[in-house]
Amino acid sequence: MATHISRLVKFCWGAGLLALLLLAWSAPLGAMESPGADAEALWKYINQDPGFRKWGAWPEFAKLRRSYSPFGYFVRIYVNNVAQQAKGSPLPEGSIIVREGYGMNTNTYAPTGEIIAYTVMYKVKGFNPKGNDWFWAHFTGTGKVVQSGVVDQCIKCHFSSRDNDYVVDHKLR
Repeated sequence: MATHISRLVKFCWGAGLLALLLLAWSAPLGAMESPGADAEALWKYINQDPGFRKWGAWPEFAKLRRSYSPFGYFVRIYVNNVAQQAKGSPLPEGSIIVREGYGMNTNTYAPTGEIIAYTVMYKVKGFNPKGNDWFWAHFTGTGKVVQSGVVDQCIKCHFSSRDNDYVVDHKLR
Protein backbone atom coordinates (compact mmCIF):
# COMPACT_ATOMS: atom_id res chain seq x y z
CA MET A 1 0.00 0.00 0.00
CA ALA A 2 2.82 2.42 0.91
CA THR A 3 4.43 1.72 -2.49
CA HIS A 4 1.21 2.71 -4.31
CA ILE A 5 0.96 5.95 -2.31
CA SER A 6 4.63 6.71 -2.97
CA ARG A 7 4.12 6.18 -6.72
CA LEU A 8 1.01 8.38 -6.66
CA VAL A 9 2.87 11.18 -4.87
CA LYS A 10 5.75 11.00 -7.37
CA PHE A 11 3.30 10.99 -10.28
CA CYS A 12 1.39 14.03 -8.95
CA TRP A 13 4.61 15.90 -8.21
CA GLY A 14 5.91 15.15 -11.71
CA ALA A 15 2.61 16.19 -13.32
CA GLY A 16 2.62 19.45 -11.34
CA LEU A 17 6.19 20.19 -12.39
CA LEU A 18 5.30 19.49 -16.01
CA ALA A 19 2.30 21.84 -15.79
CA LEU A 20 4.52 24.62 -14.39
CA LEU A 21 7.07 24.13 -17.15
CA LEU A 22 4.38 24.26 -19.84
CA LEU A 23 2.93 27.42 -18.32
CA ALA A 24 6.33 29.10 -18.22
CA TRP A 25 7.03 28.06 -21.79
CA SER A 26 3.71 29.39 -23.11
CA ALA A 27 4.12 32.87 -21.53
CA PRO A 28 7.64 34.28 -21.92
CA LEU A 29 9.16 35.75 -18.81
CA GLY A 30 8.66 39.48 -18.59
CA ALA A 31 5.80 39.54 -21.11
CA MET A 32 3.35 42.28 -20.24
CA GLU A 33 -0.39 41.94 -20.28
CA SER A 34 -2.21 44.02 -22.92
CA PRO A 35 -2.38 47.59 -21.65
CA GLY A 36 -6.00 48.60 -22.25
CA ALA A 37 -6.88 52.21 -23.06
CA ASP A 38 -3.92 53.82 -21.27
CA ALA A 39 -1.30 55.70 -23.31
CA GLU A 40 1.58 55.34 -20.84
CA ALA A 41 0.93 51.61 -20.43
CA LEU A 42 0.64 51.29 -24.23
CA TRP A 43 4.03 52.98 -24.68
CA LYS A 44 5.63 50.54 -22.24
CA TYR A 45 3.89 47.62 -23.92
CA ILE A 46 5.02 48.40 -27.49
CA ASN A 47 8.57 49.03 -26.29
CA GLN A 48 8.96 45.87 -24.22
CA ASP A 49 11.67 43.56 -25.52
CA PRO A 50 12.04 43.04 -28.46
CA GLY A 51 10.00 46.21 -29.18
CA PHE A 52 7.72 47.29 -32.01
CA ARG A 53 10.65 47.85 -34.41
CA LYS A 54 10.97 44.06 -34.60
CA TRP A 55 7.35 43.73 -35.71
CA GLY A 56 6.61 43.35 -39.37
CA ALA A 57 4.80 45.69 -41.71
CA TRP A 58 2.28 45.50 -44.50
CA PRO A 59 4.14 45.49 -47.85
CA GLU A 60 3.40 49.13 -48.69
CA PHE A 61 4.87 50.20 -45.33
CA ALA A 62 7.98 48.01 -45.34
CA LYS A 63 10.33 50.96 -45.99
CA LEU A 64 10.63 54.57 -44.95
CA ARG A 65 8.22 56.56 -47.07
CA ARG A 66 7.13 60.14 -47.71
CA SER A 67 4.19 61.45 -45.71
CA TYR A 68 2.07 64.57 -45.80
CA SER A 69 0.85 64.49 -42.21
CA PRO A 70 1.87 66.90 -39.46
CA PHE A 71 3.64 64.12 -37.57
CA GLY A 72 6.70 63.65 -39.74
CA TYR A 73 7.57 64.27 -43.37
CA PHE A 74 8.79 60.69 -43.62
CA VAL A 75 7.32 57.70 -41.83
CA ARG A 76 7.96 54.09 -41.02
CA ILE A 77 4.96 52.02 -39.98
CA TYR A 78 5.01 48.83 -37.90
CA VAL A 79 2.11 46.40 -37.45
CA ASN A 80 1.83 43.77 -34.71
CA ASN A 81 1.13 40.09 -35.46
CA VAL A 82 -2.56 40.39 -34.55
CA ALA A 83 -3.11 42.95 -37.31
CA GLN A 84 -0.75 41.28 -39.81
CA GLN A 85 -2.51 37.93 -39.54
CA ALA A 86 -6.03 39.37 -39.66
CA LYS A 87 -8.30 38.58 -42.54
CA GLY A 88 -10.38 41.51 -43.72
CA SER A 89 -12.02 44.42 -41.97
CA PRO A 90 -12.46 45.24 -39.17
CA LEU A 91 -9.16 44.34 -37.54
CA PRO A 92 -9.48 42.26 -34.37
CA GLU A 93 -9.08 43.39 -30.78
CA GLY A 94 -5.40 43.78 -29.89
CA SER A 95 -4.34 45.08 -33.30
CA ILE A 96 -1.65 47.76 -33.02
CA ILE A 97 -0.26 50.04 -35.72
CA VAL A 98 2.73 52.23 -34.80
CA ARG A 99 3.74 55.14 -37.02
CA GLU A 100 7.21 56.57 -36.53
CA GLY A 101 7.44 60.14 -37.92
CA TYR A 102 10.82 61.54 -38.97
CA GLY A 103 11.93 65.16 -39.33
CA MET A 104 13.15 66.66 -42.54
CA ASN A 105 16.31 68.33 -43.79
CA THR A 106 14.93 71.50 -45.38
CA ASN A 107 17.69 71.64 -47.98
CA THR A 108 17.28 68.18 -49.44
CA TYR A 109 13.79 67.14 -48.37
CA ALA A 110 15.29 63.97 -46.98
CA PRO A 111 14.73 62.46 -43.56
CA THR A 112 17.15 63.66 -40.90
CA GLY A 113 16.91 60.51 -38.83
CA GLU A 114 15.33 62.47 -35.99
CA ILE A 115 12.06 60.92 -34.85
CA ILE A 116 9.70 63.76 -34.08
CA ALA A 117 6.53 61.80 -33.23
CA TYR A 118 4.95 58.42 -32.76
CA THR A 119 1.28 57.89 -33.47
CA VAL A 120 -0.42 54.66 -32.49
CA MET A 121 -3.74 53.01 -33.32
CA TYR A 122 -4.66 50.32 -30.82
CA LYS A 123 -7.88 48.26 -31.03
CA VAL A 124 -9.38 47.98 -27.53
CA LYS A 125 -12.66 46.05 -27.30
CA GLY A 126 -15.47 48.27 -26.04
CA PHE A 127 -13.32 51.43 -25.88
CA ASN A 128 -15.15 53.44 -28.54
CA PRO A 129 -17.70 51.37 -30.49
CA LYS A 130 -18.69 54.42 -32.56
CA GLY A 131 -15.06 54.66 -33.78
CA ASN A 132 -14.53 50.89 -34.29
CA ASP A 133 -12.91 50.65 -30.81
CA TRP A 134 -9.70 52.41 -31.85
CA PHE A 135 -7.69 53.97 -29.05
CA TRP A 136 -5.47 56.69 -30.52
CA ALA A 137 -2.22 57.90 -29.00
CA HIS A 138 0.23 60.61 -30.03
CA PHE A 139 3.68 60.64 -28.43
CA THR A 140 6.66 62.96 -28.83
CA GLY A 141 9.83 61.58 -30.39
CA THR A 142 11.00 60.71 -26.87
CA GLY A 143 7.81 58.87 -25.92
CA LYS A 144 6.01 61.53 -23.88
CA VAL A 145 2.22 61.38 -24.23
CA VAL A 146 0.84 64.38 -26.14
CA GLN A 147 -2.76 63.20 -26.43
CA SER A 148 -4.67 59.94 -26.36
CA GLY A 149 -8.09 58.35 -26.34
CA VAL A 150 -10.71 59.51 -28.81
CA VAL A 151 -8.48 62.05 -30.58
CA ASP A 152 -10.49 64.23 -32.97
CA GLN A 153 -7.45 65.12 -35.08
CA CYS A 154 -6.69 61.42 -35.71
CA ILE A 155 -10.29 60.51 -36.43
CA LYS A 156 -10.72 63.49 -38.78
CA CYS A 157 -7.74 62.37 -40.89
CA HIS A 158 -8.69 58.68 -40.89
CA PHE A 159 -12.46 59.19 -41.31
CA SER A 160 -12.32 58.86 -45.10
CA SER A 161 -11.07 55.29 -44.49
CA ARG A 162 -13.80 54.34 -42.00
CA ASP A 163 -15.04 51.58 -44.35
CA ASN A 164 -11.51 50.13 -44.15
CA ASP A 165 -11.55 50.22 -40.32
CA TYR A 166 -9.93 53.68 -40.32
CA VAL A 167 -6.72 52.23 -41.81
CA VAL A 168 -5.21 54.58 -44.41
CA ASP A 169 -3.09 53.46 -47.41
CA HIS A 170 -3.57 49.73 -46.86
CA LYS A 171 -6.56 47.78 -48.08
CA LEU A 172 -7.65 45.23 -45.47
CA ARG A 173 -8.57 42.00 -47.23
